Amino acid sequence: MPSFHGHIYVVTDQIPNWLDISKSKSQLRVISTREIIDKKYLPTFNSHAIEANLHKIPNLKEFYLYFNDDYILGRPVSIDDFFLDGKCPVIYGDNRLTSNTNVTLNIHKKAMLNTNFLLDNFLTNTNRNVNTSDRHFLPHAPHPIRKSIAEEVWSSKFTKIHREQSSHRFRDMNDVHPTYFISRYLIEQSNGCVEERRMKSACSSDEEDFCNQVLKNSLKQARLFFDRLRYRPQMPKFLSINDRTSTHYIHRGRIYKEFRRFLKEMFPHKSKFELKDCTL
Repeated sequence: MPSFHGHIYVVTDQIPNWLDISKSKSQLRVISTREIIDKKYLPTFNSHAIEANLHKIPNLKEFYLYFNDDYILGRPVSIDDFFLDGKCPVIYGDNRLTSNTNVTLNIHKKAMLNTNFLLDNFLTNTNRNVNTSDRHFLPHAPHPIRKSIAEEVWSSKFTKIHREQSSHRFRDMNDVHPTYFISRYLIEQSNGCVEERRMKSACSSDEEDFCNQVLKNSLKQARLFFDRLRYRPQMPKFLSINDRTSTHYIHRGRIYKEFRRFLKEMFPHKSKFELKDCTL
């Protein structure tokens, strides 16, 4: 990211053995959940609870990017991919509407529906004229966020929801979706500038900037996917590879081997944040 001048915060309580954290003043810092979540709610294994507290990261700037841990930048990006004019968040949604009842109800979909319910009630109270039927799924994507908006949502408007969300140690069907919440609030409630962009929810063509792929119990499909990536004219700008293989799947290890091979081809040189004597 050529225009990147900030810091990288890795929020985790489990530090990978290859990550070099010896340089305390470097661009990268590991943030423990103890630094952002009330200790009475810890330990937590709920990504929704963690996402709802990211704005508490010490020294976090007003404009920041949140990436899921399965995200890869496949080629160079610019600040306008995330913030227009350096200040207007770009919200990426896919083509699916959250109002579509044909979409399988899982914990992420339910969290978005719970969020819609809260926002609908809030709209009724504020008399805002918003098309609530045009809310699109928030897929795994880069999430540009304004710290002041996150603070307004969690510390002012929805403090009770924030406390309840933080208290859920595991994902819960009563959770809201924090990043979706902030994104919709930006679009529907804030007076700040924001731009919505559509993306495909899967790796549909070689020309797409986005590629979101789920690895399932199929070694053949995994190999086909990685081969397709290798032979693309160019890598997708934004690449998400999510592992949903079963622990009992006989070829799980071979899928991981294919994945590691692909990553080594894509990133043949270690970054400055990796220990030189550690290999995947």
